[in-house]
Amino acid sequence: MTTLNTQLGETSLEPAYDFESRLPDNDDRLFIVLAFSGGGTRASALSYGVLNALRQEEITIDGKDHRLLDQVDVISAVSGGSYTAAYYGLFGDRLFEDFRERFLLRNWPRTYGWVLANPVNMAKLASPDFNRSDLMARFLDDRIFDGKTFAELSLGALPFVIINATDINNSLTFSFIQQQFDLLCSDLNSYPVSRAVMASSMVPPAFAPLRLRNYPECHDKTKPWINQALQDRELLSRKFAVAQGLSRYLDHEEMPFLNLADGGITDNIGVRGSMMSPVAHRGDVEKMAGAFGPEALGKVEHVLVVLVNAQVYPPYPWAVSGDEPGNLETLEASFDAALNTLTTENIAQARREFLAWGANITQKRPPDRPEVSVHFATLTFNQVDDSARRAKYNALPTAALQSQEVDALTALGGELLEQSEAYQQFLDSVAQLTNWETKTDTRP
Repeated sequence: MTTLNTQLGETSLEPAYDFESRLPDNDDRLFIVLAFSGGGTRASALSYGVLNALRQEEITIDGKDHRLLDQVDVISAVSGGSYTAAYYGLFGDRLFEDFRERFLLRNWPRTYGWVLANPVNMAKLASPDFNRSDLMARFLDDRIFDGKTFAELSLGALPFVIINATDINNSLTFSFIQQQFDLLCSDLNSYPVSRAVMASSMVPPAFAPLRLRNYPECHDKTKPWINQALQDRELLSRKFAVAQGLSRYLDHEEMPFLNLADGGITDNIGVRGSMMSPVAHRGDVEKMAGAFGPEALGKVEHVLVVLVNAQVYPPYPWAVSGDEPGNLETLEASFDAALNTLTTENIAQARREFLAWGANITQKRPPDRPEVSVHFATLTFNQVDDSARRAKYNALPTAALQSQEVDALTALGGELLEQSEAYQQFLDSVAQLTNWETKTDTRP
C-alpha cells in the first residue's frame, strides 16, 4: 500500500518542521540561503560541489574559526538538487564520505529497470494503490535515506532543508514544510523524506504523481490571511494568486487528495515557492526565517543567497541538421522554452524580493544598527568562459554520469562559487564591516 501522510494529532509531539523550530543555532549576524535547482544527477553533483567548497571556506568570528558551511541557515531544493540537500540535512558531513558512491555514481536508468523487473515489485504494481513513483520512493527509502522521516531532518546545527514539488491539482509550488501540511490537516514529521524527494523529482510521464491525503476540517486548516487576500482581491498580487489556489484545499469533499509532480514545473530553482511564499510565513513574507522579530532585527547584518542552477542549453540535433522537428521534438523544445523562461523570471523575481526584504529590515530596525547587505549569487554553466568546455557541461545527461563527469561537476561547483563576484563581495563585507577576516583558501 502507498505510504500516505498522517492526520494531525496522530503522531508524537515533535517540534514542527518550520522556520521557527528548525533553523540552526549559528551566528545571527549572518543569514545564508542556498537554492539547488533541478537537473537530475547533474544538479545533485553541482550542488554537492558547492557544499564541499563552503566546507573548505573558513571565516573567523569573534576570534574563532568557523566553516562557512556551518553558517548556512536554509537550503531550498528542487528535483535533482533535493537529493543533495536532503542527504546533507539528514546526515551532515557524512555527505562527503559516501554520497558520491551511494548516489552520484549510480546508474539510475539501469537501477530503475532492475527495480521494475523484480517479480515482487511487478506484483505490487498490479495494485491500483501502488504506482511506479511509490516503488522508487521505497527504493530511495531503503538504499539512500535510511528510512528517515522529517522528524529527523534539519536537527541541531544542520540547515533547514525545504524540498519543493508541484501541486498539479492547483498549479502551485508545494513546499514540504509544516505550514503547507497544516492546510491538509496533516503532520509532516512522520512523513518519509524519500517520498518528498521522489515527489520533487517525479518527471512525467516516466513516473506517476505521488499523492497526499487532504484530511477534513481542523483548527490549523483555515488561515485568516487566505480569506483576507481573497477579500482584498488584489488580482495581480502574488498573495492573491497563492490564496486562490490554497482556498481549494479547504473543501475536503471537492479535493480529497493532492497529486504532486516535479517541482521544476512551477519553479526549477527552488526559491520563490518556498522562501518567499506567503504560505511559509503565514501570509507575511516579512517574517521570513524569523528575521523579522524585534530581537533578530538588531542582529542580522549580512545576507548571502546562492542559487546553483544546473540548467543546460544543448543544441537540438534537428536544429543543427536543418530537419523539421517531429511531434515529440516540438513538445520537448516547447517544454524547454517554457522552463527556461520561467526559471529566468523566477531568479530575477527572487533577487528583487531578497533585496526588498533586506531593505525592509534595515528600515524597521533600530537606527544604531548597520544596513543589511544582501549578496545574490547565481551559479550556472554559462559562467564557464571557454566555449568548448561549456559545451561539454551543457551536453551532460541528467542521469548515469561517469565518475570523471561527477568529479568535474563537483570541482566546477567550487570554481563557480569562487568566481562569483557577489560571493566575493559577501566575504569582503564580512571582513570589512564586522572585523572578521577570511582565511587563506586551502582548497586542493
